[in-house]
Amino acid sequence: MSTSEVEFRCRNCGGPLEVSPETIAIVCSYCGFLNWIREDLKEEVLVVKPLKDKDVLDRLRGFASRERLGEIFSPSNLSRTTVVLVPIYFVDVSAGAEYSGTVAVDIRKCRSVGNQTRCWVETRRVHVRGVYGPAKDVVPVPGRRGSNVLSVKALAYRYMMNRVDAVPLANAELDKSIWRNVLSIEVDRKIALDIAIDSHLDVLRKTIEDVMRKEAERKVSGGSIIRSRIIWKKITPRNVKAASSPPILLPMHILMYRYRGEVYRAVVCGWNGDVIVLERPMKKIDRIIWSIAASLSSGLCGGLAIPMIIAGDEIGLGIGLILIIAGGYASWYCMKKVVSPVKSSLIGVNLKELKKYSESSSANEVHKIIKFVDSMLSTPRF
Repeated sequence: MSTSEVEFRCRNCGGPLEVSPETIAIVCSYCGFLNWIREDLKEEVLVVKPLKDKDVLDRLRGFASRERLGEIFSPSNLSRTTVVLVPIYFVDVSAGAEYSGTVAVDIRKCRSVGNQTRCWVETRRVHVRGVYGPAKDVVPVPGRRGSNVLSVKALAYRYMMNRVDAVPLANAELDKSIWRNVLSIEVDRKIALDIAIDSHLDVLRKTIEDVMRKEAERKVSGGSIIRSRIIWKKITPRNVKAASSPPILLPMHILMYRYRGEVYRAVVCGWNGDVIVLERPMKKIDRIIWSIAASLSSGLCGGLAIPMIIAGDEIGLGIGLILIIAGGYASWYCMKKVVSPVKSSLIGVNLKELKKYSESSSANEVHKIIKFVDSMLSTPRF
């Protein structure tokens, strides 16, 4: 018999509760009563209340209508809906830095001698130093290990762009079914502060390196600048300040639906119904366009390559072979799109703004987030 079964019982019916060291609150599986294990966190943890499943579905239908996706989100197609509450800290970080270093700047110089122009590359070493900042930013830090995927970052980014009310967990009045999918907090506030500071300082160092190169380039004259590179540098952070919000539980809806025998998924922002990631069927017009592209790529590259190969010279033969390989690859890629049952898209997220949080590609994002959700739902939660 485990320690949790001996020490923790439902306050309403006395039934045993399966409690892990991470558990903050748990719904009794016998009577449905909500038992608080960590009373001290009732007011500390905040939560953004999720939309009802019906409201999310209505917004998805509106989205499907605007995107001309047909009736893919009809009730008969839906096979599963889940809402997961992901804990995220939002850390305000500010830091400046003193810097010094040596930058090698390559410049192209030319001189006319008679009717000829002679050019060469000259390298100059420039010493730079100064003070930068303070630079400020808000860094979202997931409170759950393994949740650092692009969809979770997209969720945090949406919250930062459009702050919504977050209430203490004790006052949230969540549906009892949702408590099963509230992810436990594995990262405390001190660790979140350290992660955010490290992340901010990494960005600050890269910014200062750009400042150093540009400063060195401004100091040289007498030619055209080709490139610059830092030979030696010293960057010392100063006035580093950080303050974190309480852990905020942000809702994320995951929907699974069937369409013409295939299973698709959608990941949706839980408080406004905006699509983050969507697996959607390939449209007929998309398949036609990819088919045309496959034919054109192979035909065009082949048409250009054959005359070069027939010409017989080594350069023409090499270029012709390269064109044939390129045309074959392009045709194969386009045909792969034609026969693919699913077209995965990252929709509704400003990727240029989000890029500073992640370098992940959208191609595998659906698989990453579903793997993350499956792993979280199989581990102990609140």
